[in-house]
Amino acid sequence: MIKFSLLLPLFLLLSIEAFAQSAAPKVAKLLPPEQASSAVILNPKSLAKTTFGKGLPAFSYPLSKAPFTTYDGGVVKQAGSYNFPASKNIAGVYMDLQPGAIRELHWHADAAEWAYMIEGKTRITLTNPWGQVQIAEVEEGGIWFFPKGWGHSIEALDPKGAKFILVFNNGKFTEQSSFQLSDWISTAPVDLLTQYFGSEQLVKQLPKKEVYISRYNPNAGPLKTAYSLNPNAPPIPVSHVFNLLGQKPVAEGKGGALKLATNKEFPASFDMSGAVMTLEPSGLRGFHWHPNADEWQFVLKGQMELTVFASGGKASVSKLNKGDIGYVPLGYGHALKNPSNVNPAEILIVFNAGDYQSMDLDQWISTIPVSALSNSLQIPVESVEKLLPKRKETFVGPR
Repeated sequence: MIKFSLLLPLFLLLSIEAFAQSAAPKVAKLLPPEQASSAVILNPKSLAKTTFGKGLPAFSYPLSKAPFTTYDGGVVKQAGSYNFPASKNIAGVYMDLQPGAIRELHWHADAAEWAYMIEGKTRITLTNPWGQVQIAEVEEGGIWFFPKGWGHSIEALDPKGAKFILVFNNGKFTEQSSFQLSDWISTAPVDLLTQYFGSEQLVKQLPKKEVYISRYNPNAGPLKTAYSLNPNAPPIPVSHVFNLLGQKPVAEGKGGALKLATNKEFPASFDMSGAVMTLEPSGLRGFHWHPNADEWQFVLKGQMELTVFASGGKASVSKLNKGDIGYVPLGYGHALKNPSNVNPAEILIVFNAGDYQSMDLDQWISTIPVSALSNSLQIPVESVEKLLPKRKETFVGPR
């Protein structure tokens, strides 16, 4: 039989441990980032007999296979450097909101938000530090840009809901790092809330936890009735929404076309730019690199093969399906090809710079003296003059 005197020290020890755990600050449990899944790396023939992908991170991430996180009113999945290591400077979030649902009022302290409407219609509300506001509706093919730290919300208006892709100029960004209005209010001391709002009745009605996505009041009403609580709130002078899909192509050829929105076409988006690229069956976006930006890609339709040159004899070829993500670090050479000889492909491309700059291989070659090309490539002068390109051709069709 165990004596009481022996049990007492154990009881005291367990009591002290339990007290310490209860007194310790509680850390909010965040949803884990979507688990990484293996990318599809191809190994075609090269002149140097390259083993593609060797010594390199994957430059594609199969977001199409990643699980959704489900909320009351929508589903979300995301990718950034935490599950897609190559994507060091850009992260992406795919969001599907049900009709009438709202992505609650929030802001991002660590990134700007560039977004593309894939399907449906949304209403965005954006407020800047000077108390100016924009309330606007964005349909399929439209984009918006929210500068870092500006308060905003997103409502789904279409009867079928709204699907869109959010792109952030910080690879470490996650939705869990967003600052939600409901989260702030629910964690603030009640006496401060009462003093600030001047109403105990209101404070008692406020949310007791983070909302994130809500269908509490799904009737947004027509745009003309969506006025600010303060009717004298001034409008933001420069629009933060833009019709990307409605633009004329800036480059077009037998292999595809490119519609572009930089800070020239869309001044509000001062430090991010984007494009929609169409690749015809077997079409190729030729060899090039970007000297001022990383490139983030999302396959909207069809398939794509992404070839990336990483210097030092290293290269990678990835296959991407609809809903997958590709990434090319700043300065890395790359090309994009539609592997299908039947169906076109459509790719959303986003850059973490407002100014679009592209160094195209054929255009570069066309500016170099014959002797320098012959010496660099170790080919006869005759081949340089007859076979190398003399002009830029952004898109190339099948040959």
